[in-house]
Amino acid sequence: MRERFFKFRGRFDFSPHPYEIGQPVFQNKKLEDNAFFRNLYGLASDEYKAFYDFHLSHYLVKNPDGKEKFFRKVNKTVNRRIGFYSTKNPFGWGYAAILDKLTKLDVFREFLDTVDVWNVNTSIEKIFSQKDAEIVLLTGKLRDLQFRLDDIMKYEASEKIAIHSGDLPVFMDLLRQVQGLVLPNGKRLLTTQGFSPWYKMIAKNFVHGDKPIPLATAQNYFSSPGSSKYIFISKKDRAFDIVPVRSEG
Repeated sequence: MRERFFKFRGRFDFSPHPYEIGQPVFQNKKLEDNAFFRNLYGLASDEYKAFYDFHLSHYLVKNPDGKEKFFRKVNKTVNRRIGFYSTKNPFGWGYAAILDKLTKLDVFREFLDTVDVWNVNTSIEKIFSQKDAEIVLLTGKLRDLQFRLDDIMKYEASEKIAIHSGDLPVFMDLLRQVQGLVLPNGKRLLTTQGFSPWYKMIAKNFVHGDKPIPLATAQNYFSSPGSSKYIFISKKDRAFDIVPVRSEG
């Protein structure tokens, strides 16, 4: 039995979906290609995708893996039909109607190129050209990333600063004090829009004893006191007080 690709209207259905094909009474499903094109010729180009997807969805119900097969069927049929019309005498009777169909078929084939993920209509030369263009683009991106990496590496230290083992809270308390310092003119010494510069700086540049400081741990020291993960520093872990220098009168 010949495989059917397109959705026919029901017999005696006089209110079909606009994309269904065929006549309401007499239907020769062996000529489904003709019925498909008869419907296509009456559509505007901005409906081609919806028309194609409508019949593709119908086909995929019974052929879930048939997306490529459906494309190849439609693509081959369109090319055959274009080839057929292209052989007609341009000076013959009725050529104006043929030219109109050829125009619509050319536009529909351009649409098919947009869904041709299998490169069915792409020549080897075009594929190589596309790949060469992609290589040039990726090479440029790689070069930019290398420049950025080189710039970042200029600020990378060869080693991290070690905090004495067991004294991480002492260090964090000092940084919290630094974070809140106010100058004699009433302005803050250091300002940031959020906490991330603090905890990322710590996790990146310091170790606790000989172990790295997890980013989440540093973040819990430098977050909102209202957070459930905020780490409060006890009195016994406060070893220093930063006080302003008082000038002698």
